[in-house]
Amino acid sequence: MKHGWMALVGLCLGAMAAATIGCEGESKLNAVAEEGAAAPHVNLPTVPTLPAPPPLNHTDGSFTVYGVRHQSTRDPNLWSKQQRVHGFIVSVYTARNERAQPCTEADRCVEERPHIYISDNRVERDPAKMMMVTGYATFQHEIEAARIAARAGRPPTAAVLAQIAAGLVKPVPTDFDEAAEVVVTGNLTRRAANGQADSNGLLEYTSHTTLTPAPPAPRH
Repeated sequence: MKHGWMALVGLCLGAMAAATIGCEGESKLNAVAEEGAAAPHVNLPTVPTLPAPPPLNHTDGSFTVYGVRHQSTRDPNLWSKQQRVHGFIVSVYTARNERAQPCTEADRCVEERPHIYISDNRVERDPAKMMMVTGYATFQHEIEAARIAARAGRPPTAAVLAQIAAGLVKPVPTDFDEAAEVVVTGNLTRRAANGQADSNGLLEYTSHTTLTPAPPAPRH
């Protein structure tokens, strides 16, 4: 009898435990989503509108800076060939002496090869959107001498003109000034003969046309 009573008590306790487990297993978390004005809102910044890239070409057929680089990644035949690129001069490298003046031949400055940067935007400051133009002079004093001759109205001599016509020398530009609008013709390359290099491509100068000169410098 005693054993029977204990068995009955154990059976009841087991049933109660099973019932308890069953209740816990069926317990669920009821989440209530609020709607309307009371609903939580996430404040995300508006998606910025990016400006469209420049066109590949100008109406005269010359490339934009963006265009010649964009196309050269798709057409390897553009490399090591003469290309015409239309842009604004946004930076001019000028070697200067200790007096902060453009280097003369007597200064014997340690300098980079003369170069400028052109871009599709007149006020561009992003170096990735600029293209170097180089190879139009070897030293700063050559540019300064050409500028002095141009201001004095002294044209190149017949001998120099003959050398230019034969392709032996290049005419030194005298109007490569910041903010001028130019069309530059040059060899599209990653490394110029003078050592200047850019993995995105640069122009090794052959000739140019100035469409809009740089505005005159303000007088102080």
